[in-house]
Amino acid sequence: MGWIVSEPYSYKWWGGLDSADKIAISAFLVQLTKWETVKKVIDDLSNRNLDKIDNIANISIEELDNIIKPVNFHKTKAIRLKKFANKAIEMGGLSNLLRIENRELLISLDGIGDETADSLLLFAGNNAVLPSTEYLKRVLERIYGKKFTKKGAKEFAEKLIEKDLYKYKLFHAGIVSVGKAYCRLTKPKCEECIFKGVCKYI
Repeated sequence: MGWIVSEPYSYKWWGGLDSADKIAISAFLVQLTKWETVKKVIDDLSNRNLDKIDNIANISIEELDNIIKPVNFHKTKAIRLKKFANKAIEMGGLSNLLRIENRELLISLDGIGDETADSLLLFAGNNAVLPSTEYLKRVLERIYGKKFTKKGAKEFAEKLIEKDLYKYKLFHAGIVSVGKAYCRLTKPKCEECIFKGVCKYI
């Protein structure tokens, strides 16, 4: 996934993508779709010079839908991505939209919940915001042996980590990597996990 990046402001934390625009586009496309499929669609958009939010805003929903057909629920995603692009234009550009003060506005847009909004703010907007995810909730619950809500897990983690862009990106990336590789919802690979020495789940 290209998680190990040393530059805090690099966009490549997000699956190796190289721009805020591609991150924003992929955030819509990746929902219930394999990353490998999303990456191919992003490459196709790039070849058509449609890997920028401004350019997405200038094409029809029908044209966008036709290009992103390989992803699941492409019609719905085309509509949502087009609306997002239009909102970015209205706000004066993607960088203006992805400011921390616009978090509630982001959440009000179709297809963007708390996790997606915070992930966009962190990885595309380079704001020190820690996303609340199921991975974070699950990993913390198992390591500490107690129950958390997603919000509670986020607040707990925020007390442990200095509010710093690089540290937040590295922590989030690490939690996602552990969650996918070892701390699975079913059949977790506890014996292989890097936290097995301190985890209360085993």
